[in-house]
Amino acid sequence: MIRLRMKKAAIIVLMTLGFFNLGFTQKKYPYQNPKLPVEDRVKDLLGRMSLEEKVRQMDMYKGEYFKDKEDFSKTKADAKIGTLGIGAIHDIYPRSAKMINDLQSDVVKKSRWGIPALIMCEMLHGYLDEGSTAFPMSIGLGATWDTNLMGRVGQAIGTEARAHGVHFGLGPNLDVGREPRWGRVAETFGEDVYLVGEIGVAMIKGMQGESLVSDRSIIAEPKHFAVHGIPQAGGNSSPVLVGERSAREDFLPSFEKAFKKGGALGTMCAYSELDGIPCAANHWLLTDVLRNEWGYKGIVVSDLGAIKYLQVTHYVADSPKESIRQAVSAGVDMQFYDFTNEFWQQTVIDLVNEKKLKTEDIDRAAGGVLRLKFLLGLFENPYTDKNLIKERFHSKENQDLALEAGRKSIVLLKNENNALPLNKDIKTIAVIGPNANASRLGGYSVKNKVGTTVLEGVKQVVGTKTNVLYEEGVPLIVIGQVIPTKFLFTPDESKNGLKGEYFNNRNLEGNPALTRIDSQLEFDWPWSPGDGVNDDDFSIRWTGYIKSDKSFDGWIGLSSDDGIRMWIDDQLVIDNWAKGATNIVTTPKNIEAGKKYKVRIEMWEGGWGARAHLRWNLEKVNFQPAIDIAKKADVAIVVLGESNELVEENRDVATLDLHGMQQELIEAIKQTGTPVVCVLLNGRPLSTNWISENIPAVIEAWFPGEAGGKAVADVLFGDYNPAGRLPVTVPKSVGQLPIYYNQKPSAIHRYVSESENPLYTFGYGLSYTTFEYSNLTLNTKEIKPDDEVKVSVAVKNTGNYDGDEVVQLYINDVYSSVTTPLKTLKGFKRIFIKKGETKQVEFTLTPDDLAIWNREMKKVVEPGDFEVMVGGNSTDLQKVSFRVVD
Repeated sequence: MIRLRMKKAAIIVLMTLGFFNLGFTQKKYPYQNPKLPVEDRVKDLLGRMSLEEKVRQMDMYKGEYFKDKEDFSKTKADAKIGTLGIGAIHDIYPRSAKMINDLQSDVVKKSRWGIPALIMCEMLHGYLDEGSTAFPMSIGLGATWDTNLMGRVGQAIGTEARAHGVHFGLGPNLDVGREPRWGRVAETFGEDVYLVGEIGVAMIKGMQGESLVSDRSIIAEPKHFAVHGIPQAGGNSSPVLVGERSAREDFLPSFEKAFKKGGALGTMCAYSELDGIPCAANHWLLTDVLRNEWGYKGIVVSDLGAIKYLQVTHYVADSPKESIRQAVSAGVDMQFYDFTNEFWQQTVIDLVNEKKLKTEDIDRAAGGVLRLKFLLGLFENPYTDKNLIKERFHSKENQDLALEAGRKSIVLLKNENNALPLNKDIKTIAVIGPNANASRLGGYSVKNKVGTTVLEGVKQVVGTKTNVLYEEGVPLIVIGQVIPTKFLFTPDESKNGLKGEYFNNRNLEGNPALTRIDSQLEFDWPWSPGDGVNDDDFSIRWTGYIKSDKSFDGWIGLSSDDGIRMWIDDQLVIDNWAKGATNIVTTPKNIEAGKKYKVRIEMWEGGWGARAHLRWNLEKVNFQPAIDIAKKADVAIVVLGESNELVEENRDVATLDLHGMQQELIEAIKQTGTPVVCVLLNGRPLSTNWISENIPAVIEAWFPGEAGGKAVADVLFGDYNPAGRLPVTVPKSVGQLPIYYNQKPSAIHRYVSESENPLYTFGYGLSYTTFEYSNLTLNTKEIKPDDEVKVSVAVKNTGNYDGDEVVQLYINDVYSSVTTPLKTLKGFKRIFIKKGETKQVEFTLTPDDLAIWNREMKKVVEPGDFEVMVGGNSTDLQKVSFRVVD
């Protein structure tokens, strides 16, 4: 009896210490030995796992399945995990070490092999969760042309994420943004594959650090693989119509650098098609190139919906099962909410049992996920230290870095007669515009973060002695006003509001899953709109009456990010059923007070959040208050541009002009006679032709991050000398598109009534000082195809301010077997030069820089003449030549 008690006590002690549980955490198998090579550990563990356990590693779960508010929910987890463990969890954003450590402990215990979970989160330009450091939007980071800065930004993002127990970041975006109408151009670093690659690699190295085991490192997941940045007509997920040579020369190199030079171990396949084959089912892309040519050892995660799209959008698969088969066999390792976890896993298992998927495909995918977990050291320590969040989250160092990044992202587009910098002794300043006192952080930005506005930044810089006046002038988007509940009535007129019928399909079919009275239509749903309704693929019908107590001649409008339509008095007046992504679609309407108007509104939702707004313009826009303060001021700073509602995923446009009534506003302010400075906060290049011609000083600030307002003010008042350079070409109109800087020689923009030149060129940007280039030399005039060329140039600051210069190097392969651009970026350096100082800048051109894909689709350096061009932008360049000989 005593021996039995002692034995039980020993078992309890062992369980307490973690040596006796379902996870087999005692070190008895080779995969548990951290001294063994990772590949040996992966092979050993795969050999022990069942098919069901392997497939579980190929799946991504939503964070909501494991949380009760901000605490770990064992009850919810039990329902999802069972005894098979888990592959990855996304959208969980732990707020405490305890929460994520409790989750990991539970996951490990419920896995037969003690396998921890891979925690994934968004972090395009900052770890997405509340309170994190918000850096400038990606296109602004591209405008810095500063790889050192980008390395530090990546490190800050990785440090903040890993402190929270997060291991895998969805970013950076390495798409080459050659289509400015596309809403996701704001997520890119620019239009040039060399710039995107160098900036991206620096960020990836910062995120991944020296070792993935470090509590400051995470895995970077560059996206969207591949050739996603030039969709037809700028439509998100629209076809990309380029061939293999263009893909290999103009788009793939940014990803190849990310994997081979940056060491990135994650990637997200695009949901678009490339040359007729959807990327999620493209074996050539995901296997032949990525794995076989480049030796990629990471995992491929589908973009949200990419696998489902094979059937419902691309029509290359006739069922969800066939879609899954094509994706996994092509090289996709993990789904991203395409299907329910249960359906995904069972379907993959069925496909293997039916011999329609190979065991090798499953081992590749599951093994890839396990490899990351071994590299991250999660089998040895899946937990985060309880003190790291407090020590590292949104640190003073990271806040200062956000300000530095904001400053360096700003591009001075125009400065006629040295209108800038402004004098801080100005008595009265008018700050005007829809973006003047608005926090504009861009898409995929830190949750609930409110950045410093331009108005706040101006007040900080000039102090209390200057009178700073403010008026919005005009809303960024004239969306009218929400129709109040008191003016809405149910079909039987017994209650205020509209009757809502919610269906679990896109076509309003069958019986409603939910029926309720909605007091007004002002909805933004990240997931399900109500009890019993799907997160995705639902539809809604609202019916009732509108009756106003005021008469007005204006419009009624709808806003939705998917299909929507409206009938008034049984007449179809708005029909956006086929397309969504609308900010506001209106129909003219003369409303008579007291008259009843029958209304029916229908919408469908296809994935990833939904929006439904019903509005009217009872109140009209009035410029007069803004005009009045401009007249009182010594200078007017007018802040225009865009917001997330205008440029983001699924926010594509047909024009690059300023949205709404913004140009009318700045024209009215200019007519007051007060000197005007224009500041643009936006995510895509805008065709601000009138502003460029009529306003003496123009600043492009993009979405400049959490310290953006201060950064803009520092530039306006000379506390920082701007040196950002455009990472994209700015067209004068959409009719010029495409107009990226390195088009082929035969691309001639010869129009009847439009200039052939863009508004601003790639690489352009002014400074408060001037720079002079001299003594451009090469170390040789003749090389062999496998040799390098050293390039040197002297750059002197000839102005009155210290400042940065971005030295840019372009080449031209004069005659070649296939067509090449007349200039292509192959080097850049951002350097600080004091006034009067000269610095020597050196570059090395490698065979890879000179190579092309020839007519036989071989990557070679062809003999012939090459021109080297160096300068501070892509047009004002000095030139020297050399020859490649056999």
